[in-house]
Amino acid sequence: MMRVWLGERWSSSRTLEGVSAKTVGTKTYSLLMFLAVSILAGILVAGLGLPFAALAAGATRAASTALQDMPADLAVPPQHEASSMYMADGTLLAKFYDQNRQYISLDQISPEMQMAQIAIEDHRFFEHGAVDMQSIIRAALGNAAGGAISGGGSTLTQQYVKLVRIQLCNGEKTCEQEAQAATMDRKILEMRYAVALEQNLTKDEILERYLNMAYYGDGAYGVQAAARHYFNIDASQLNVAQAAMLAGLVQNPSATDPVNNLDAALARRNAVLDAQVRYQGMPLEVAEAAAAEGFDPSQVQPAVNGCQGSAYPFICDYAQRVMLSDQMSSLGETYQDRLNTLNRSALEIHLTVSPQQQDIVQNAVSSVVGPEDAVIAVMDTVDPKTGRILAMAQSRPVMGDGPGETAWNYSVRYDMGGADGYLFGSTFKTWTAAAAVQQGYFPDTTYYNVRATQNWRGQWFRGCGDERFQLLDNYTTSNAVAGQTSGNFNMVTGMMWSVNNYWVSLIRDVGACQAVDMAARAGVEISQPVEGEATLEDFNYVPSFTLGAAKVTPLSMAVGYGTFANRGVRCNPIILDWVNTREGVAVPVPSADCQQTIDPQVADAVNYVLNRTHTSGLSASTYVPNGIDQASKTGTSDNSQSSSAFVGYTPDLSTSVVVAGDNRNEAWLNTPEQSRNVQVMPLSPLNGRSLGSYGRGDAGALWRPAMEQLMAGMPQSKFERWVAPVTSQTQIPTASAQSSNDR
Repeated sequence: MMRVWLGERWSSSRTLEGVSAKTVGTKTYSLLMFLAVSILAGILVAGLGLPFAALAAGATRAASTALQDMPADLAVPPQHEASSMYMADGTLLAKFYDQNRQYISLDQISPEMQMAQIAIEDHRFFEHGAVDMQSIIRAALGNAAGGAISGGGSTLTQQYVKLVRIQLCNGEKTCEQEAQAATMDRKILEMRYAVALEQNLTKDEILERYLNMAYYGDGAYGVQAAARHYFNIDASQLNVAQAAMLAGLVQNPSATDPVNNLDAALARRNAVLDAQVRYQGMPLEVAEAAAAEGFDPSQVQPAVNGCQGSAYPFICDYAQRVMLSDQMSSLGETYQDRLNTLNRSALEIHLTVSPQQQDIVQNAVSSVVGPEDAVIAVMDTVDPKTGRILAMAQSRPVMGDGPGETAWNYSVRYDMGGADGYLFGSTFKTWTAAAAVQQGYFPDTTYYNVRATQNWRGQWFRGCGDERFQLLDNYTTSNAVAGQTSGNFNMVTGMMWSVNNYWVSLIRDVGACQAVDMAARAGVEISQPVEGEATLEDFNYVPSFTLGAAKVTPLSMAVGYGTFANRGVRCNPIILDWVNTREGVAVPVPSADCQQTIDPQVADAVNYVLNRTHTSGLSASTYVPNGIDQASKTGTSDNSQSSSAFVGYTPDLSTSVVVAGDNRNEAWLNTPEQSRNVQVMPLSPLNGRSLGSYGRGDAGALWRPAMEQLMAGMPQSKFERWVAPVTSQTQIPTASAQSSNDR
């Protein structure tokens, strides 16, 4: 078959019918194989310099096999193809591949490209069968006359067989060397497989597979990736000059690609054009015009593999880690199996995060804390009803090791690419409130005569059961909000003004163990297991848990508060929306596994308390008057890693924020503890203020502008109203507690 030149382009009509194993009998084709093997032996004797006796014996054995046994079928796996990851709006985020390839059908490849490849690799492709007898004889005669050997007469089908055999090696170098070795056994095997293929595939199908599998240099596998890489166009748009350049690369791609070896690429392109004039009737003036075209290096598109360099590298990295985790066992039993699937199987991966929402949250973070500041800011937003991660931002958004860059995703656990975790301070009082309500203490539970400063040594605290334990160490806490340091407080006022000694009094009576259990039920996670603090349960007998003694992940805090927004139904955070195979079959992805882990009435009571805090307490400056119910809690911590935290939510959104000193940052570590001021942008509300003393203005300064935009256009959702039981009015005569200026 051949294409016909119609003046400007090749037509798609066929004019000659090819010969294949389908059009000749089995015995006839066996004879042709015998002749081919015999002639090939002669070519290889001179061309490969093999010992004649050994070669003759090998040729006889191979020919005998060909006569007695028709070629076996070649197991052709799907071509390795890049997987693509998309944001929620369909924007491409990243690709993952061993070979940068996008498989396309033949009708998506320009006729110019098809004809150029045929001209230089096998100009009689549509005229012969799997083995080209004319080429073999011509190569043999040329070799006998001392001429050049043109590959031993290999057809394009045989070349495709070689590419398939290399792919089947799965990167094993010895196997790949054997698949390309200059031996007669290899040539015979390729012939056998070529015959089998042409019994089952049409010429067009073989050409399509070849053009998609061939390597075109500089990391581009297949004609679509090559067209995109070198010319920034689709393969369907390749013109005569571009097609000729790509076709010429296949023979020696590393030596002739135009990015690294332009002169060699142009020379090779001209050889392809000459072949098209000679074999395909391309008009000389068309070839000369194509040869005169230059190569525009400004159109070269770098091939980015993986997350680094993508628009949102840490979102991408977290999603990739989920893809490779045990949760995605459908992609393979082992990590390596799953990695191979990701890099080779053309998966279509869609995430829950949209660029629009991510940019809102990222801009809120970056407007306050810069990437080279000594502190870190992190903000995460989830949908509490579905567990969908909507945004995951940090003040160092670029993945790398340069100034202001980082390798850490500060939102998540250490085993998912995170760092050490953060102290969220008094936001942990919420877990004590939930535990108290669960045990029958209600928002009006009052402690009288709460002291401004309290030493808890000798006090008896509730354990995990009904037992009590006595605190034997000195442990002193103070209330920090001016005007609210002592007096009578209930759960609402104690939360509104973050009265530390009220909350240590309460956890003394309801139990740290029970508060820890509430945090775990809500979805809170320790970031990095370390000696002595492997899990939340290690804080079961630690009264300071209510003041934020555990380092946790910002993402899990958004999830935890979101559990109350969802009336006690915890939805685990999910980043994968859906994943499809190249055939369009859905791949199972981790579920949010939404479960009722906290009693709805407990959640309603907590929402009531935190709503009052948000509208009338320390969080009041962050309230957005838009008709949507909101609730929140501030938190600070004064120590070597001073932090300011804020977690706020609506019935439909939950967002956590933390701004903290970076214990991995030399500038922070070299700052004296007593003067660790936040070094941030000059116009930032944090500029020149200590994290531990500034309080509600810092983390909340990030939360409000982000949430104000995220809530825009959303329905005016309300929390379920909490109704006080008839038995309410709990009053406790004396108080006790702990802290270190935590709020």
